[in-house]
Amino acid sequence: MSDRPISFGARLMVAAAASSVNAVLYLVPNHVQLKAPALLPWTPVDAAVPFVPLTLWIYFSDYLLVASAFLLVRTWGEATRFARAYFALLVVGSAVHLAWPTVFPRESFPLSGDGLTVRAFALLRQVDLPTSCLPSMHVAGSYLAAFSLWRRSRATFTVWTSWATAVAVSTLTAKQHYAVDVVAGLMMAAVFWALFFARPGREPQRSGLAAASSRRWSSSSSSQ
Repeated sequence: MSDRPISFGARLMVAAAASSVNAVLYLVPNHVQLKAPALLPWTPVDAAVPFVPLTLWIYFSDYLLVASAFLLVRTWGEATRFARAYFALLVVGSAVHLAWPTVFPRESFPLSGDGLTVRAFALLRQVDLPTSCLPSMHVAGSYLAAFSLWRRSRATFTVWTSWATAVAVSTLTAKQHYAVDVVAGLMMAAVFWALFFARPGREPQRSGLAAASSRRWSSSSSSQ
């Protein structure tokens, strides 16, 4: 089963299911707190990063980043590992948000006008309350998805990691998160990558052609 190729349709279905789970696990602690949310200390980094409303669209691209990384899986084994890693990340992050809610002072960054970006911000601030800050699940999910591609080509890994970095920066410039939230999200991604993707014995099996070539080389070497 693990080496069976997975169809594009099946990947789409699993990605849709993961997105639904993501919404539930994020929005429940976002709207239900076990205690009053706490403000975090404002660091020099937070003060230095400007508010750039247009970067909200980069922030939104997190969902496309994760989905596109998942669509690059080739087998059911890879899909299962990705889904398990992402689900575990969501569960731990949501548990932290529920047990220790933190709040970001969005009111310090008002918007004016009636453009598309302003309306998108208004909708975001209605649906997504500023009470799920530490860790940033945008950052954690984006980097985990990028790190999952570490065995792909260097170009693929570089593109998705750069994209995840742009998302991480946008959480600051869109004033959705503190700098410490970004660091915590990156650390979470690294931990779950190590648990699910980098442990010994998790290397993907070689293709039949590569294995056959290896056997021929071994036979040739032993006969010499």
